[in-house]
Amino acid sequence: MMSSTAAAILLSALTLTLSACDSGSTPVEPESSRTTAASVLLTVDDLPDGYATSPPQAQPEVSAVGSVSVAGCDVLLNRFRDGGSGVRFEAGTSGPFLAEELADDAGAAGVLRELAGRCAAFTDTDAGGETTGVTVAEGGLPSLGDESAAFLMTASGGVGDDAYTLGGYLIAVRVGGTTCTIVHFGQPGVDPAETEAIARAAVRKLQRRQ
Repeated sequence: MMSSTAAAILLSALTLTLSACDSGSTPVEPESSRTTAASVLLTVDDLPDGYATSPPQAQPEVSAVGSVSVAGCDVLLNRFRDGGSGVRFEAGTSGPFLAEELADDAGAAGVLRELAGRCAAFTDTDAGGETTGVTVAEGGLPSLGDESAAFLMTASGGVGDDAYTLGGYLIAVRVGGTTCTIVHFGQPGVDPAETEAIARAAVRKLQRRQ
């Protein structure tokens, strides 16, 4: 069974994993563009009260070894467990956790839609036999930027006192040829209005760069 501490660790790992699901590879920018890109990423000043910067993890927090019940859906749990190239924030030990990353990939929102459609419900079983049930559904958030995709994701497992539920949003918004991916997760979930406000703040900063 998974303890509350293990659940919090899994949540952090999910945040790291999903922060880069907008493309099939880690975004790499030329040295000359990194300063410009960094200037449009979210900062604590852009966020609701209570958030603080959370540095990327140097090592994976949870082993990526495991198996999923639907082929290909391990991407949602295992990709980039060692962190992303964007920014991360947290507002407490159980969240909300926030990750944002930019990629020069105009097709990223479509890739996310396809992946979410295939992975609407699946189970992940780790090396110790513990299972996590995962669901992915339409997020119900308004359209943003030139194109956007938003999905509500939940992960739950354990029994009795060790039962847990983690929930939040995975959002990809395209502005021009750049996609901003945002992950906003907490235990047991996050406020959709807060998620929308954060996404809008991120899009405004990106639009000012265009």
